[in-house]
Amino acid sequence: MITVITRFAVPTTINASQMQAGFTQVAPVFRNVPGLVRKHFLLSPDGRTAGGVYLWEEEEAARSFMQQRVAPMIRDKFKVEPTIEFYHSPVIVENSTDGQTSRKPCQI
Repeated sequence: MITVITRFAVPTTINASQMQAGFTQVAPVFRNVPGLVRKHFLLSPDGRTAGGVYLWEEEEAARSFMQQRVAPMIRDKFKVEPTIEFYHSPVIVENSTDGQTSRKPCQI
């Protein structure tokens, strides 16, 4: 398994509520992507950094999707260059098996 972490600066013209709405709007893009197991959207406590954590079955699919779809999407939408880091995930601990994918958003 491969874990990918993306981060990017949130423009000062966008607040945390707008980011939450944007995440909700774009989430369907990540459904049924071949090789993508899971994606978590990230927003820092101060709302100035956003990103994602992705769990992939294979590195080739991860690199291709991140370079061809995710990085251009971030550049186009936010006019910033994202950082993208790739990690091998040799062990994964799964505590929740209820299939829940959405939780109440935290207050920032």
